Amino acid sequence: MSIIDRYYKYIRPFRFLYGGMKDARTNAKCSARAEEWKAKKFNGAKLDVCGGRNPYKPGEYLNVDAVNFPQVDLVFDVTETFPIDDNMIAEILSAATLEHLRKEHNIHIMKEFYRVLAPGGRVRICTPDIEAIAKGILAGDDLDYLNQHLFGKYKSDDTEDLDLHKCMFPAGAMIEELEKIGFERGARIPLDIGLHDPKYNFLVEAYKPKM
Repeated sequence: MSIIDRYYKYIRPFRFLYGGMKDARTNAKCSARAEEWKAKKFNGAKLDVCGGRNPYKPGEYLNVDAVNFPQVDLVFDVTETFPIDDNMIAEILSAATLEHLRKEHNIHIMKEFYRVLAPGGRVRICTPDIEAIAKGILAGDDLDYLNQHLFGKYKSDDTEDLDLHKCMFPAGAMIEELEKIGFERGARIPLDIGLHDPKYNFLVEAYKPKM
């Protein structure tokens, strides 16, 4: 038995102090990282859009979210104009975000992805696969698990509006929307980002044309 295990019952009441200090250190690092990139006008930055509490490759990607979690680098509402100049960002990852927003917001966000990406820049979007979910329902797969992918996972009354799903695309329709905006080489690719079940989610990529 480790020392921590042996004395955990005495340590446990003070977890909030440790957690607060840890969050403060994380927040300070994220704020400093964001200020460094702001000074460079985000030229060459990579964005993890709405990474929230579970950012993708922190340190390599800037975590963008509307909620100021300690792990978030940049706080802004993605349904509004991004506070980033045109043609600056090298790469964007959006995972488990678009399904939580209405279709008009989805289209706006994809247009903002296109605007801020540098020529040749790549966007990757991961979202629930409504076709695979429908097939799973017809095949008799676990209904509770399927409901999480179809409707979202309820967490609390305070966050219900953000937690639940409002709009989803089949992969082909997502690629069509990206190409309407101006992206090229849109394709479904293996879901290798390690965040979501590939059986009921898809990952697509597309590129902003080079000038």
